[in-house]
Formats: sequence, structure tokens, C-alpha cells
Amino acid sequence: MRIIPTDAFFGNVEQLISEGENLELRCFGISMHPYLRGDGSETIVVSPFSPEELIPGAIVAFRYNGRYLCHRIIRRDGEKLLIQGDGVIKEQEQIVISDVIGIVRTVIRCNKKAVSTQSKTARLYWHFWIWLSPIRKYLLRIYRIIYKI
Repeated sequence: MRIIPTDAFFGNVEQLISEGENLELRCFGISMHPYLRGDGSETIVVSPFSPEELIPGAIVAFRYNGRYLCHRIIRRDGEKLLIQGDGVIKEQEQIVISDVIGIVRTVIRCNKKAVSTQSKTARLYWHFWIWLSPIRKYLLRIYRIIYKI
């Protein structure tokens, strides 16, 4: 097995997306729980985007402090985007549009079913999750206990 440095890997990812390619990437990490499992069993499809698509609720792959992340847009103010993972309580990232690598249009669940992140159901989920903000930390704690994350 060959190990590729993160910067080289994501440099290639950025290049391919900028050339118009859609890329399937395994999803790891708990910052987007419960929408994404983050255990590697799901795949996200990262695609090219137009700046008009970067609206609250959209999930984007982006560069932040030397790391590559995938979180949801919470608010947009011109070229500035406020980003937060669904499973994150307090931390938010403020980035600019040029930091965005691509937009996540599809999640391929562990049962191989492709789910649009831009469907009415996905938008309803996001609005409901935002509405639950005052109690979200308790819900996430219960979720993590149940699934032992």
C-alpha cells in the first residue's frame, strides 16, 4: 500500500474538481453526525459548483487552517461563509468562497443508496436541525452514547 501525503491528495482532488469532475470520497470523522456517519461506510460525491449555489444548508468541502473539511453553510454574507458541522456545538469556521473546493451533492449511504443533499427532505432535515439548536448538544450526547462514538 502506498501512502499519499494529505496535501498532495487534496491538491489532486482540487485539480480534478476544478476540471469539472465529480469525485467520490469516503467520509471520516464525527463533525457531521448524525447526517453523516463518518466511519468510512459512506461516500460523499463532491462536485464543481457555482458561487450562487453556496447558500445556507449546502454541504461543502473546503480548506481551513491547513486542513480539509466538509461542513454545512450556516450563513452567507457576500463572499464570506459561516460554516459548521452538524455534530459540532460551538465551533464555527469563517471562510471565503475561494476556500471552497466543491459542493457535496450526494451521499452514498452504507446500503449503497444515493441520497441527494439538496432534496426537499434534506433541506427539511437541516431546517429542523437548526431549529433544535438550543437542545442539540443533549441530542448529540444521547446519539453518541447510543452509537458509542
